[in-house]
Amino acid sequence: MSVFNGDQLMHATLAKLNEILTGGDEHAPANKNNFISWVTPGIPFGNSDFDFLEKGFNAADATELRKLIMQAADFALFADLVPDPSAVYQTDQSQTIDRNSQERLSKIYGNILKFAKVTNLEPSDEEKKKLEKFKGLLYTTKKEKNLVTEEETERTVDSPISLAYAEKEQAYADAVLLYNNKRISAAAGDNKEAVLDFSVNQPVYRSKVKSAMNAWTGAGYKNEVEAMHAYIAQVTGRSMASWFAELRDAYDRARFTESMIDFDFYPVRLFPANFHKQEWMKYSFSDKEVTTHASKSTTAWNASGGLNFGLWSAGAGASGSTERTANSMESNIFEMSFELTQVKIMRPWFGTELFSCRGWKLDPGTWTFSSTVLSDGGNPPKGSFIAYSTHAVFARNLNIKFDKSAWQASTFKSKFDSEANVGWGPFRVKGGYSKGNETSDFHSKDTGEGISCTGMQLLGFINRLVGVCPDPDPNAKFD
Repeated sequence: MSVFNGDQLMHATLAKLNEILTGGDEHAPANKNNFISWVTPGIPFGNSDFDFLEKGFNAADATELRKLIMQAADFALFADLVPDPSAVYQTDQSQTIDRNSQERLSKIYGNILKFAKVTNLEPSDEEKKKLEKFKGLLYTTKKEKNLVTEEETERTVDSPISLAYAEKEQAYADAVLLYNNKRISAAAGDNKEAVLDFSVNQPVYRSKVKSAMNAWTGAGYKNEVEAMHAYIAQVTGRSMASWFAELRDAYDRARFTESMIDFDFYPVRLFPANFHKQEWMKYSFSDKEVTTHASKSTTAWNASGGLNFGLWSAGAGASGSTERTANSMESNIFEMSFELTQVKIMRPWFGTELFSCRGWKLDPGTWTFSSTVLSDGGNPPKGSFIAYSTHAVFARNLNIKFDKSAWQASTFKSKFDSEANVGWGPFRVKGGYSKGNETSDFHSKDTGEGISCTGMQLLGFINRLVGVCPDPDPNAKFD
């Protein structure tokens, strides 16, 4: 029998996943500025938890409106943390609302808009007109009526062009994800069907990537949108005063208050809104792939922050103490399979073009929250704002299989039987997660040879590095 160490299995599994999600080749090049934060353990969600994505805040009555706002507030908490260089997102980090404001992406961004010093060279009238035009093409405003107070508020939302860009970008990401999964499974696995599939259908998978890029460039306005962002960065690099004012206005208008606990939040949306109803990519991993992936990185810098990727368990309360255990078992078999999807995160109030602009800086006299260097652009980067999440990664229909006798005698099974919440690496295999006054759960069972979990869970985030931030032009003049 083979001896499988839980840490080794999970490291190899995540290394393969990391390569699929952030890797690439000449046909589907990787983005060197992306890295993954794994959620440990996964956060369960039901389909109804995402009603706010499809309905927005267009509710039939005040009761439904409060529920939709609560759902939006709950998800905003999960997506509002600044990624950590250790690339590990501890679940209990998202459980407390009253945290230091500097740990929230929305708060740091808001403080930048409020306290940064900006360049003071006014753009020409022609440049102002162009800026206004591009702003109108990228964003628009929408009036919403509060059913409780009957007040009408105006909020910044993505324009049809930005939505088209997001739709085609998502389609391209899906095509790359499929191509990478097929390529890596054929190259590293011992599955004859996977090898044969990629050998025969490789041109088809490559064509899907190329077609998706062509659609993104054409119907998705890829070049136009990126050119507009580049122009905004160039012009506002000389004078950011008016642009900062507009960013602050969009930020202030986006703020919502969850009335039950009097909590302010900035809504985060996922695209497509009905992602949980669509078909997802099938992913598999077996003991035959451990050697191939054992030495590869599970993160951008092979950093796990000392996290034990083996068995994880907690008591009845998810907010209580946790126990992490590395487990080994003698088994002839290890197989894991699940469905996977990555979904684009959209924040209309968050001007990402800000981080490519060189017309602002933080002054020690006014910036008292942390170091004035938010990110040093190192490898790995250091700072309080090194990146922001661009995609959420979800999994469902998880199945883990061992040799039957090995599973029955394992510590893993005894923990699964006795504990209310159990996870393995970034996967939750039993239990739920509290969201407000409700607890989300998903079906999991002992199959006699391992574990089966049909429910959906948030597995991690794909993040984009901001580089050196702020990075003011040495020739820029500031007020």
